Amino acid sequence: MKLLHCGDLHLDSALSANLDGEKKKRRKSELLAGFVRMAEYAGEHGAEAVLIAGDLFDGRAVTKRTQNMVRETILRFPCLDFLYLKGNHDKENFLENWEERPENLKMFGTEWTYYRYGDVVVAGAELAGENAAELYDSLVLNRNDCNIVLLHGQTEKYRSADRAETIELSALKNKNIDYLALGHVHSYRYEALDARGFYCYCGCMEGRGFDECGEKGFVWLEIEEKKITHTFVPFAVRTVHEVSADISDTKNTTEVEYIIREALQGIAKEDLVKVELTGKVALNAERDLQYLTRRFEDGFFAFKISDREVGLAIRPEEYENDISLRGEFIRYVMEQDYTEEEKRMILEIGVRALVGEEIESCF
Repeated sequence: MKLLHCGDLHLDSALSANLDGEKKKRRKSELLAGFVRMAEYAGEHGAEAVLIAGDLFDGRAVTKRTQNMVRETILRFPCLDFLYLKGNHDKENFLENWEERPENLKMFGTEWTYYRYGDVVVAGAELAGENAAELYDSLVLNRNDCNIVLLHGQTEKYRSADRAETIELSALKNKNIDYLALGHVHSYRYEALDARGFYCYCGCMEGRGFDECGEKGFVWLEIEEKKITHTFVPFAVRTVHEVSADISDTKNTTEVEYIIREALQGIAKEDLVKVELTGKVALNAERDLQYLTRRFEDGFFAFKISDREVGLAIRPEEYENDISLRGEFIRYVMEQDYTEEEKRMILEIGVRALVGEEIESCF
């Protein structure tokens, strides 16, 4: 038996943080096309079911275009079951309101629902604050079956800032689970659950922002004689990168540009890139971020640059005879009974304030 485990497609995401205009529209279409391509992959490779581990949509407002595309894709593959578990971003949506739900669309409620495929059982339930306590105790799986459990939420190890229910992995141990198919964390994770089974976050299908860097895709499962083998399949049409570039000791924008260019070697032009500048530079060093952005933005689908991690390389001895407010400030700090680290932090904040920079960008 073959299955596809996916999740966190977030169809109809706003995508306003990093894109605008035509690029935003294009990226929205790419996310939607990813759902269709994924279904085609499952059908062409002989899968019996697609496990959608939550957050198929990004919210309640699903456009008519997306509704039609999802509906037609499900109907297009009548021999492929779509087992859809709602996540914390999935509100009541059109899938639940179909007058005649397709037979190959299987859904889950707040109590355990079981779907059997021979000796393979897929169980799933929506976590909610009121059901979490008793949900784990009510899970019943036959030890002689190959058991897959579908949940959406965060574990203690992989917490996120997004609101989601917490999955208590300890309460799922020794429950005869062979594969715990999880959604919510947007990066691929695969670890042992207990002596018998494993848990896996499939990650999101496409990176949408610079907090979703790296390869994205889904997990392909093959079951033979009740043994599960899994493979992560990279499937995104674009990759999101965050690149660090150390500009220590650079004196001007031209030198910074050279270092950035070196750091971007090998990144495909269709990808999204954020460059995080780091290091320590002299007080009189200059860098023009607007100019640098214009130099590189045409080379990628999206490009951003930040110098929030760049500090000042202040050498107090150079200001011993400096007759200025800056010199007075540096000498005063150096005479105080602070630790070296405290002096460094105070000097960087103070000198940046004196030249008109925002203090919050120091650390």
